[in-house]
Amino acid sequence: MLWFLVPIVLVVVYATLVERFWFAIRRADLAILPKGAKEITILHISDIHMAPWQRRKQQWIKKLAALKPDLVINTGDNLGHSKAIPSVLTSLSDLNQISGVFVNGSNDMFAPSVRNPFTYFSSPSKAHPPSHQKLETSLLNSAFTDKGWINLNNATAKLLINGVRLSFIGTDDAHENLADLSNLKPLATSDLVIGVTHAPYLTVLSELNQKGAELIFAGHTHGGQVCWPFTGRALVTNCDLPTRYARGLAQLELQPGQKFWLNVCAGLGNSIFAPIRFACRPEIRLVTLRAKN
Repeated sequence: MLWFLVPIVLVVVYATLVERFWFAIRRADLAILPKGAKEITILHISDIHMAPWQRRKQQWIKKLAALKPDLVINTGDNLGHSKAIPSVLTSLSDLNQISGVFVNGSNDMFAPSVRNPFTYFSSPSKAHPPSHQKLETSLLNSAFTDKGWINLNNATAKLLINGVRLSFIGTDDAHENLADLSNLKPLATSDLVIGVTHAPYLTVLSELNQKGAELIFAGHTHGGQVCWPFTGRALVTNCDLPTRYARGLAQLELQPGQKFWLNVCAGLGNSIFAPIRFACRPEIRLVTLRAKN
């Protein structure tokens, strides 16, 4: 009798046919703005991993503009297929009308490939070799900037949102060893400094914090993608970030006396070669920044 296989089959069916299409909007509030400041609602979108045939995902993303955020932060890995740029741009077209900033993830640069997921338990996946198929990253980035989003790959910027002066400092993808903050100019005086990166490696988080970031947005982890049932605790993060921080808003202290907030989005997608989500629904995050008491 193979009755013991029944629960395994049910889990696989649920994870591949149900949960990975069960998109969620996760909400969080953070009192971090100066006293008397107006609220700022940030839509944090990440790890779409779009393929041209993923119509359900595309339609769901198009509806996000109805949330009327004040700012969009896109932390990369928009692409999940070599022909996905038109699908991504169409899906995000309404959000592109809202002020936004973005950085790239490795999947915005390289075509997806088959990887053994069990290797993630020993160490993060390796950077892509130079010979790997490259994507049209510059085309994607130009389309975003043409619509008004700011490219934060190893760059700084500032925006005035609801009367609040925001400064941003971003990195290119640390997972591909491209993060470089060394030549960035000092940030102008602002009410809040926000860090933006794709892969939340601890070294990058620490560097962003040391350069003034009190709040950092990241993706990459997929929230673990496959988590422990009931607890939702991630099994891996595909970087050196502890699994308890794999998704959501949390406060960290990597240097004594230097605390900062980290918001990690579990993302909306997965590799086309690993079409599964378990105890970790695909998500976007809606973070409302409020004035301090």
